[in-house]
Amino acid sequence: MDRRQFVFTSAASLLAGALRPAELRAAPRAMELSPEFKRLKAPGTGRLAVQLTSGQAQCYPLYYFIPSITRDGRYLVYHRAAKGELQLYRLDLRTAESVQLTHATCADTQWRPWCVDSGRGVLDHRSVLNVARGLVVYFDGNRVHAVNVETLEDRVLLEIPADREAYGQNGCTPDGNWLAYIHVPRGSIWGKPCKGAAVVAYHFDTGQQRTLCRIDSAVFHVTAYGNEHFVVTHPAEKPGMLLTDLTSGRCELLRDGVVHCPSTQRGIAYEVPEERRLGLMDPLTRRRLEFPMPSQFQYIHTGWDPEGRIFFYENSTDSDRFDVHDMYALVRLDRQGENHEWLRLTGSWPTYVGGQKAHFHAQITPDRRWILFTGGDPASQTCHMFLLDIADLGDSQGIGPDRLEPLPQTTG
Repeated sequence: MDRRQFVFTSAASLLAGALRPAELRAAPRAMELSPEFKRLKAPGTGRLAVQLTSGQAQCYPLYYFIPSITRDGRYLVYHRAAKGELQLYRLDLRTAESVQLTHATCADTQWRPWCVDSGRGVLDHRSVLNVARGLVVYFDGNRVHAVNVETLEDRVLLEIPADREAYGQNGCTPDGNWLAYIHVPRGSIWGKPCKGAAVVAYHFDTGQQRTLCRIDSAVFHVTAYGNEHFVVTHPAEKPGMLLTDLTSGRCELLRDGVVHCPSTQRGIAYEVPEERRLGLMDPLTRRRLEFPMPSQFQYIHTGWDPEGRIFFYENSTDSDRFDVHDMYALVRLDRQGENHEWLRLTGSWPTYVGGQKAHFHAQITPDRRWILFTGGDPASQTCHMFLLDIADLGDSQGIGPDRLEPLPQTTG
């Protein structure tokens, strides 16, 4: 098969307010997708899918609220769990060659209670790609490293005190200046009493650290919204998304009941499972739009489109043997009634092993040509990385920042 050329825009421009208009108009970068990757048809819909990894391992990107693809579109940074070891690798999308990035030795890498144990190595699901600087931040126990994706040069950034530990999934600001991460008293776990969980920002140039806020719960996501604000989820007593920033020291509730909430250029996309509602919110103005989930949705993850133009969702159900997943995109939101239009992107696609490694955790690639996701490979009975062709999809209609409305007023 001939090589195919795809154009990627800079992943440094993912969030609202991150870059100046001139930078947003910078020329996109081209990327080649190796012909060595296996092409197949997605179950149920026949869409083109490309399998990026294979074999007796669990392979999955960095968590889907944050980028995994480098600025030039060449490398995909991912986890590989095999034979009792978990390390980070870079996949060259032009050549299909994988190179090991980390050589961590931490004996306990499990992300409790959300994932299965993968043995020794990097702390699971806590690594971050700093797209602007070409660095991958990873946690080898309490020692936090940065490895250069191109040169493989590795250095220690900081060390977390011995009586505390890194707990949540972390993120970098689009300008590359700040790492936001979560640490908690050692032994803390979500759902149990925890005093003094801290959301902290580290500056890559100065080494300065700022405690953005403290929460009495082992919260487990912090992601950047632009270069100064951060979305945190969620307290143990009740699901919800919160907002903090570099200077205020406060952490304010944006919406209770929220579970997954990726940040986009046009607001935060989210779901409220108990109310069976989906939404989009501007966290700075608190304006929002919400609409009902389709009846076929069960346990879902809101997919991440960094530009906030396509709203799509991973839907999953438990079975006796493995999780089964499919994906849906919102074609059109009917603002006058309930006649919303949805498109099923895949039929039932199994995953294996369990935990966070067995969710699609779907995100749109920077060129908007593909959805990157983690799916099951029946040949190995493990999970691997795939691309799903969405070149035919237009923007979701009837939803966007111009449709957001003020929160309902309450009377006391």
